[in-house]
Amino acid sequence: MVQNIKLTDDKKDEKYQRERTQKVKDLNKSFDPLKTTAPAFIKDRDSKKLYKYLSEQLNNSGYINNTDQSILVTLVINLQALKSAYESLNSVGATYTTDNGMIKQNPACQVISNATTKILSASSALGFSPASRASLISLAEVNSEDSASKIMDILGDNDE
Repeated sequence: MVQNIKLTDDKKDEKYQRERTQKVKDLNKSFDPLKTTAPAFIKDRDSKKLYKYLSEQLNNSGYINNTDQSILVTLVINLQALKSAYESLNSVGATYTTDNGMIKQNPACQVISNATTKILSASSALGFSPASRASLISLAEVNSEDSASKIMDILGDNDE
C-alpha cells in the first residue's frame, strides 16, 4: 500500500517535509490555477456552484493546479449522479415490478455504487479523504465557514 506523503509548513515537523512541501508549492506556481467557472457541459446549477466552491478552496491550498481539473470535474459530475440516483431510489424504491410481474433492481442502485467509488477516488486524489486531508491540512487555507456544511448546502434542494 502506498503511503501518503506528508506535506506540511509546520515548524514542528521535519525539515525535509517542509522543504518537499515548498517544492510542491513552487512547482504549482508554474501552472495556472484551477478555473473557478465550471466547464460549459456542466449544466446543473448546483453542480456549477459546487465546482466553483471546491475550485476556490483547492486554489487556496497551494498544491492543486489546472492540471487537476479533470479530477474535480469527475468529482462534481459523480456527486450530481449520486444525488439524482438517490432521488430515484427515494421515489421508486430499490426494486420495481415490470408490467409482466418481474421484480427488478432499480438501476439507480448501480449508479449509486459506481458514483460512490468514483467520488471516493477523486476525493482522495484532491485531498478530501480523512487520510489525505490529515497530511495536507497545513497547506489549506481554513475558511471560517464550515466546509462540510457548505458542500451539503450546495447539494441540497434549497433555492438560494
